[in-house]
Amino acid sequence: MVSKPLYTKKNFSGPNKKLLTTLLMVLFYRLGNLIPLTGIDQEALKKAFLQAENKNAIMQILNMYSGTGGLNELVTVFSLGIIPFINASIVVDLLTALFPSLEKLQQEEGEAGRRTLNFYKKILSLIFAIIQTTIVINYIKPYLYNTGFYSMFSIGITLVAGAMLVIWISNQIETKGVGNGTSIIILLNILANLPSRDSLFNTIGPESSVELVFLFFISGLILITQTARFEIPIVSARQLSFTNDMEKNNVLEAKVRDQFIQKNSLNIRLSQAGIFPIIIAANILPFLSYLVGGFVPKVIINVFYYFLIVIFNFFYTTIFWDPAKIAEQLRKSSVSITGTTPGKPTEEFLSRKVEAVSLAGGVFLCGILILYDSFKFIRQTTLLNQLNISSLMIVIGVTYELQKTIRAMYKNVIVIEKETII
Repeated sequence: MVSKPLYTKKNFSGPNKKLLTTLLMVLFYRLGNLIPLTGIDQEALKKAFLQAENKNAIMQILNMYSGTGGLNELVTVFSLGIIPFINASIVVDLLTALFPSLEKLQQEEGEAGRRTLNFYKKILSLIFAIIQTTIVINYIKPYLYNTGFYSMFSIGITLVAGAMLVIWISNQIETKGVGNGTSIIILLNILANLPSRDSLFNTIGPESSVELVFLFFISGLILITQTARFEIPIVSARQLSFTNDMEKNNVLEAKVRDQFIQKNSLNIRLSQAGIFPIIIAANILPFLSYLVGGFVPKVIINVFYYFLIVIFNFFYTTIFWDPAKIAEQLRKSSVSITGTTPGKPTEEFLSRKVEAVSLAGGVFLCGILILYDSFKFIRQTTLLNQLNISSLMIVIGVTYELQKTIRAMYKNVIVIEKETII
């Protein structure tokens, strides 16, 4: 009897190569955040930004999504971060849902269609990068050593080029590395903007026990949004015929038969879009505050923020789950939902379930945000004031998906048992 491993050196190197590529891209991205833009009084700009009364919503979101927190320089080559690509993705996804020709590219054209849509996103990202660069230059203009055309044009070109390079890094992570490139870059930026270790540890003491327990509780709720699923039992015509024959021969009781049928199911995640509704809403809100600041009460803006989360969770869930297409695929595969007639009844059933689950997922996400903000308002502690709940949700969501991807990647190459040859 000879034992032979189920993997070889060649196939085991695949996941390692992906991880190495991801780490190299992460290092490249972090190094880019250390390169300051020339021609700017960085110290004066940083002091102005850090003054609470002078905070600017646009610069806040740039700081969050560029990962420059905690560094000596505020404006770097990568200051626009991944924001232009996020905005472009939102627009293209909305247009895809509205125009059948774009939807056909996504649904029917396969990899070629997805490449075309990705190309459109990159072109639109360039346009957004130019627009957002104009906004940033307008804000930092008082801190420029030289406000001549050449100097401002040079800074603008650098910011736009940096944004497109960040998009390239994100694409390399997604195609040759591990996980979603956009999510990983946002995760890095949030981690870079977390409170320093000394600052955080100084706020934790015996009196912080209630806050720590609350943070663990909130983290558990966030994980529920990533893992909770609604199951719809399905059965194929072959399975149904088999179980009916078994029941006729008195071999299988009705209860066991039902369990056999329901072991296969369609799964709708409570938050099918993951943490992207939070990312998108958090991206839009500062620009909205910038446009309507002083005219609209903060309460109204917060309510609109929650509304955006619910809407985008619903929107992305319906993109992933098209009831009409799924009902047609089930019919062609001779598979039906238990207790539901194939065809139009199945489509209507799926439509109701998808709408209910997506709305419930969005409301659940908003409930976590409201619960956290309410507790923070009641306790008024330094620890909770240093942490942003939206950022915490993104960190937990991205790390959960990342570890799930890595585990799945290694599942087929790490030896659990050995093949036995006799």
